[in-house]
Amino acid sequence: MEVFGSSHGIEGYSETGCNCHGSNPGVETYVEIIGIPDNYSHGEIYELTIILSGGPQEAEQGHRGGFNLKASDGDFSSKDSATYVTENGEITHDHSGANQRTWDVEWKAPYSDEDVRFTIAGNVVDGDHQPTDGDDWSLESYTSYGSKLSLSDQILQYSDIMIITFLFGVPLVLLYRKKS
Repeated sequence: MEVFGSSHGIEGYSETGCNCHGSNPGVETYVEIIGIPDNYSHGEIYELTIILSGGPQEAEQGHRGGFNLKASDGDFSSKDSATYVTENGEITHDHSGANQRTWDVEWKAPYSDEDVRFTIAGNVVDGDHQPTDGDDWSLESYTSYGSKLSLSDQILQYSDIMIITFLFGVPLVLLYRKKS
């Protein structure tokens, strides 16, 4: 399988990596996520820091790296213009974000009792704008464990639907009863 990276970010490769920058992950290249909780709290927003290390020396100018992060549940959001959320709900770097090796993003934990699996591919590049052997990549995965939903968490999970039902449903019932 051939996989291609992009200085504008990429999605769908958090589990396979970017082998256009080398056929195998770099031996001394690492991608790390700081801030993933061992056990998440439902609906809590967590600040995550993605760090690339090792690989080729950082270029003084130009591209330095990139990433593709996916979670099996929950929602990502960008903290700045260096990252963006893809249509599939993954998060990656934007073009301006390719000029760094550290990114800060947010993840909102789901209202679920299921464990959440995070998979990430990190690409460390040498700044020559070419997918060459001077570039390296790395894969990593993490798990954040869910817990049983309390009654209040179950209610919060469906609060939007309950509010809409109350705002529109109750007046319709009252209107219907008034006509009867």
